[in-house]
Amino acid sequence: MKAIVFIAFFLATSLATAAEKPADYAYGLKIEASGSEALYDVTLPPAVYQGVTRRDLGDVRVFNGAGEVVPHAWRPRRTEKADAGATVALTLFPLKGPAGASVDALAISVRRSANGAVSVDVKSGGAPAPVQIIAGYLIDMSSQDRALRAVELDWKATEGFSGKLRIDASDDLASWRALVPGAPLLSLEVGGQRLQQKRVEVPQQKAKYLRLAWVNEGAKTPLPELIAASGELAEKYIEAAREWSKFSAAKGEKAGDYVFDVKGQFPMDRLRLEMPEPNTIVQVEILARDKAEQPWRSVTRGVAYRLRQSGGEVASPDIAVGASSERWWMIRVDQRGGGLGSGVPALNAGWVPHQLVFAARGAPPFTLAYGNRGAQAGALPIESLIPGYRDDGGASVRSVKTGAKPTVNVQVTSAQPQKELGGEARLQEQIDWKRWSLWGVLGLGVLVLGAMAWRLVKQLGSVPAPSDKNSKSGDNT
Repeated sequence: MKAIVFIAFFLATSLATAAEKPADYAYGLKIEASGSEALYDVTLPPAVYQGVTRRDLGDVRVFNGAGEVVPHAWRPRRTEKADAGATVALTLFPLKGPAGASVDALAISVRRSANGAVSVDVKSGGAPAPVQIIAGYLIDMSSQDRALRAVELDWKATEGFSGKLRIDASDDLASWRALVPGAPLLSLEVGGQRLQQKRVEVPQQKAKYLRLAWVNEGAKTPLPELIAASGELAEKYIEAAREWSKFSAAKGEKAGDYVFDVKGQFPMDRLRLEMPEPNTIVQVEILARDKAEQPWRSVTRGVAYRLRQSGGEVASPDIAVGASSERWWMIRVDQRGGGLGSGVPALNAGWVPHQLVFAARGAPPFTLAYGNRGAQAGALPIESLIPGYRDDGGASVRSVKTGAKPTVNVQVTSAQPQKELGGEARLQEQIDWKRWSLWGVLGLGVLVLGAMAWRLVKQLGSVPAPSDKNSKSGDNT
């Protein structure tokens, strides 16, 4: 009986701890990694999204040359990246007018020569004054493609002052809006210590021109002449590079419905519609669903067009749909105005591919395997695979190991074409023999224990009870 219990326990443990192997997955890609580095980074090709069965990529593994699973993690996906702001020199154009004149009363115009030189003309409302003073300053920002975050100013040497500066913005030199009503600037010396405030933070609004003027109210000392300025540009966000695939349409059940099967779990966040005929403008609704038997889910609405212009064509911009991995998509075209006419549209889908980082444990070649209907998620958090991880957008990560180099390089690599491992059968719903075998063994164990209990009860019931005669004779003695 003990032998039966031991065999059942051993079989259950073996089934529960059975290791995965490459043949458990439908397809694989050989990774070009020699194993000379500790960590490798591979960008998922489109074939992986067409072969996985889980939208969270939980059925992706990396195996070494011995068929052993090695640790892997996913880098956070960035659909846009920030271009750090820079500091640029700014040219101050003095705005001169009669004594006591406000910059609001000055008419300003800007001229640009063929070589790009800029000149500023200033006119006041009255007769020309014999004495002109600086009422303010103009900064031409039209050549910059981003807004300012701050302005740093410098002035002629002075014994000391404290004042406020006003900054206005305009795009046409006629109408102005206030950005900074009164920023404090100062240069003071007290007890041999110099205190200066030269930097003015401004709201990050794109404008072609900035106008600067001192706020003279209550100033006890003459305000200095500004001689130099520099600007801190705001960060600029740039769209990340995307993979694109084109899909053809099949007509839906209703007029104006066009259905697309992308045959994969692509993390699409941009759609680009191609109209079949030029000079087409239509209102569209975009819908999606994960399975053919599910109801459609409305994603967004918009206007799509394709127009001839100046000998060329202009098309509607990409449509943002958020990160969505549904397989089935439908474009529903409003039929008012004739819809699309003849022909059917094409759908271009764009996505930012995932980046997988794995530890090159064991001997190469390494294989990226995917496609297993019964697989459980196997990725580690990126912070667990790489302690001290910090994403700077490059191929390096931070190391926190004492005495180690400041960074650990992640070797960027690529994958070769797809090859078959376990085949398409791994993509189908399968009988989990391991689980059912485990339940069978556990059921057998319960039956064995029940049989043992029944046998023990039967043995206890067969023991004869003491007779009354023996009890009486025992009492007499």
